[in-house]
Amino acid sequence: MVQPPCSASLDDPEFADALAGCAEEPVHIPGAIQPSGCLISLAADLSEIRQVSGNLESMLGIAPEQALNKPPEQVLGTSLLARIAQKLEEKGPMAGDLTAWMGDEAQRFQVTPYRSGSRVVIEMEPFSEQDERFRIGTLDRWLAIAEEATSTGDLLTRLVHEVRRLCGFDRVLIYHFDERWNGSVSTESRDEGIGSFLGHHFPASDIPPQVRRLYDVNRVRSIPDATARPVPLEPAVDPVDETPLDLTLGVLRAVSPIHQRYLANMGVASTLSVALHDEKGQLSDLLSCHALSTSYRLSPGVRQTVHHMVMTTIPRLRLLHQKAETELLRQVRLGRELLHTKHERWVDPEVILGQRGDEWLALFRADGVALFHRERLGKRGSAPEVADLTPLIAWLGDQPGDTGTWSSDCLKETPLAPWRGKSCGLLAIPLPLDAEKPSWLLLFRNEEVETLRWAGLPGKRIEWHGERKILSPRNSFAVWQEVVFGRSRIWPRKERRAAEELAEHLAVLIANHEIHLLNDHLERLATHDSLTGVWNRYRIEQAIEAEVTATHRYQRDCALLLFDVDHFKAINDEYGHEAGDRVLKTVVSVVDANLRETDRLGRWGGEEFIVLATGTTTSGARELAERLRQQIATTSFEQVGTVTVSIGVSACQPEDSAKTLIGRADQAMYQAKQSGRNRIHDA
Repeated sequence: MVQPPCSASLDDPEFADALAGCAEEPVHIPGAIQPSGCLISLAADLSEIRQVSGNLESMLGIAPEQALNKPPEQVLGTSLLARIAQKLEEKGPMAGDLTAWMGDEAQRFQVTPYRSGSRVVIEMEPFSEQDERFRIGTLDRWLAIAEEATSTGDLLTRLVHEVRRLCGFDRVLIYHFDERWNGSVSTESRDEGIGSFLGHHFPASDIPPQVRRLYDVNRVRSIPDATARPVPLEPAVDPVDETPLDLTLGVLRAVSPIHQRYLANMGVASTLSVALHDEKGQLSDLLSCHALSTSYRLSPGVRQTVHHMVMTTIPRLRLLHQKAETELLRQVRLGRELLHTKHERWVDPEVILGQRGDEWLALFRADGVALFHRERLGKRGSAPEVADLTPLIAWLGDQPGDTGTWSSDCLKETPLAPWRGKSCGLLAIPLPLDAEKPSWLLLFRNEEVETLRWAGLPGKRIEWHGERKILSPRNSFAVWQEVVFGRSRIWPRKERRAAEELAEHLAVLIANHEIHLLNDHLERLATHDSLTGVWNRYRIEQAIEAEVTATHRYQRDCALLLFDVDHFKAINDEYGHEAGDRVLKTVVSVVDANLRETDRLGRWGGEEFIVLATGTTTSGARELAERLRQQIATTSFEQVGTVTVSIGVSACQPEDSAKTLIGRADQAMYQAKQSGRNRIHDA
């Protein structure tokens, strides 16, 4: 998605300043709450009340100045305070499932406690008895409905209809973020006579970065009355901790004045939004509910039910995404089986594309395809001319770092523009054959003229807010159309992954028919780990067996070091598998630099590696292990920081076989991990 041409350019300093001003708006520390509930801020140990919301008297029947001068147990009650303390000790998200009868009129409140820096925040909202009566039945009904969905679009359509039926909002929609954080409405359910936003697009500045980050922490945002005046905290500053009170984890956080104007211009009186994240944990969609004419307070129980409906939808969405991806991979694998039945001349790119090019064009919804290998080039369909493909491929191969998949849906905005011909999109996948002379599978897409319907003309809207320039909310959300030229359809993840698998299959095919040229390479594939380049398990196991036999025959020493990267799963979970792969490569590089020429390093599996140290006693192996441990622990790993390993050491004994020697090293490594990690242990 592109920003409309009529919008101010990011290169415009004034516009860039305004964007930066919006991104700096402290929406998480407004110093006030919405009037749909009340708030009490306490010291971390719950010993004293530091701040309260100004509406405490109307909610709980106690004036703010009185509450601030009383111990917490006199304001909240000893029983509730004890339950809050217990709730704060629980692991996981602070779902507000505490309720209490409070105030002069003994009204029931939902109580949501959470920690915020050096304080504990307690938010309280009036609670309806009917909230719990239908909650389980509603979720059971939704699970049955979701199970019947056959596609992601079908599932999201069912979701918006069910949420509107449950809550009574005028309009419920799914707001999808593209790769540039522009939004579009992909699914919608609305009352008759209510204007539609289906298919409309919204610029990324409508939901700025700091707001998107809030959704990563707190997936629910409720605004019962978009016109309500915020209720300030009293006192305005905590008398002990002067840092502003962070209300990110709560539901009562006051609405930004800019956002209030935005909603007013949009004609929205109340909203409820719930974030959906993809399998990588990145915000991908928002369920957004609108009440238009009057404010609409959704009870806490109903709001939580909607939240749980969305949370149960996400795994089903991922499953349906996976099914679609699996089907595309199945078709690619079927093509691989057909490839392997052909003649040896299939090593020629022209022959390969002559046999399968049209099939791949249809499979990947591409207009052109090219295959390049060892100075030979084949192409089919609408692809740049050979004279242009040559410099294009050279540019791809000259990119710094590891050569990987490269894609664009707007080649005119890239360095490849001079050679793109009619093509607007490119998916370039290297074939894993020869790093020195890379081969490429190239898929091209032509221009796809797209008419975008924008919800309001997103032009330059800059104003001063205090000492900061900001983008002001649009005054109108009337439909405005823009025709976008020079772009192709984007390349979604499932297509990139399927194309990478096809490239791997092609590489195997070509390698099998180039034994006379690639014999060394094939031997390396059979004996080396593809990620780290060290010996694979098969090859290192062979070497261990041979060395144990020689050790017994010639009464010489040898030892094994089996080590494992500590907390590797956590690295993958927090930083992603690509970062995890880089960690393994760096570990191998550090270890290899500290081994003798006679030592051998192999990947045993996952994050486990093994060193075969020939002519080495137990003490020598222990010294080597300690040197490796220290070197790794003091190495700076890009993005991740510090990484440690746990090492098990075993020296070959007269009764050892390769199996028992490895087994003792494995047990020693386990002991090292059990003893606290980042250490060595010998058998």
